[in-house]
Amino acid sequence: MTAIKIVRGVALFAGVLALRLLLGGGAALAHEGEQPPPPPAAAPAGSAKGNGLEGRVTVDGQVVTGGAVFAYLSYADVLAYKPFAASGATADDGSYSLDLPPGKYFVVAKKRAAGLADGPLAVGDALSYNGSNPITVDPGGYVHVGFSLSRKVEEIAYRDGPDPATGSLEGVIEYQGKPLEGAGLRIFLDAADLFRGQGYSTAPPTGKSGAFRIDLLPESAFYLIVRKRAKGTGAGPIAEGDYFGYFVENPVQVHVGKVAKVRIEVINKASEIGKDDSLFRATGTQIVGRILDKAGKVVPGVYAFAYEDKVMAHERPSFISREVDKEGRYVINISSGGIYYIGARSAYGDSPGLGEWYGRYDVTADHSVRVETGKRVEGIDIVVELINP
Repeated sequence: MTAIKIVRGVALFAGVLALRLLLGGGAALAHEGEQPPPPPAAAPAGSAKGNGLEGRVTVDGQVVTGGAVFAYLSYADVLAYKPFAASGATADDGSYSLDLPPGKYFVVAKKRAAGLADGPLAVGDALSYNGSNPITVDPGGYVHVGFSLSRKVEEIAYRDGPDPATGSLEGVIEYQGKPLEGAGLRIFLDAADLFRGQGYSTAPPTGKSGAFRIDLLPESAFYLIVRKRAKGTGAGPIAEGDYFGYFVENPVQVHVGKVAKVRIEVINKASEIGKDDSLFRATGTQIVGRILDKAGKVVPGVYAFAYEDKVMAHERPSFISREVDKEGRYVINISSGGIYYIGARSAYGDSPGLGEWYGRYDVTADHSVRVETGKRVEGIDIVVELINP
């Protein structure tokens, strides 16, 4: 039996090593404590005057005073507590404003007992990682980005596990202090796909206790992301009414022979982030059309996407629409004019899979649409098909 466990542990180690080599170009395993330094992100050019972020920070629907919003040039900078810029303390109504040069930023809000400076969380502190990261700041305007904080409820705890060759992860998912039923947890080895897609492993939806557990894990650090959709299943942009959770202590180190126990607080978009989401805000530069099936019928739950690269569906799109309305209409708000490659689907993250609606704009051979800054292009209709075996 011992030999079998050793072989299984070696196989798991080899599997995660191969995956890291594929995704990270040879990055060392997290338990080795060595990560090659990421290429430095270029500092945005241009003036910070007249553009940036603004919004409100809340927790459990109540405004947060004395918190701060941080903008980072990369996700690696988020983990290293190296913000490019930070707001002042949030006001009595929870509002903040942060001037930034035009560019893309990872944005995080925090409330720390230690003060306004960036740094790790203590128990009782709170954090919000915006699920739409990175956020694009355009010249001459302020992007409205709301934050709802999740608290660090307790420290990560470890106990001996049943298998000395593998590790386990368990815990409880909560909303406003109560267990959340029907929540799905995905764990990721790294942030290469910005926590979209299938991830390394998933836990079954939680029951009434909000509890989850994932076994047979290798020695590594994992990023924990929670999602519960208000309607439908599967992946997709965070919609109104969805529950979303980014574990405030990401990443969690899993050790072989141990069980790591965590408590994860999630937020509800409709009640706490608000309807003015940065992904869908009106920019004045728009691509508009309808999405229908081959019979000319509306397909509920699909949305349109725009890529800046001809190769679509293998990475996160540059811009997306909300789900189509009852007439199948969609609007993609674009930050600036240019050539974009347009398609539609019913899921989000990985390449289209079986059982998914998918289609591309086919009036042009390369599926492209040209739009000028401040203009609206109409009639970009898309036909979708259900992907079957």
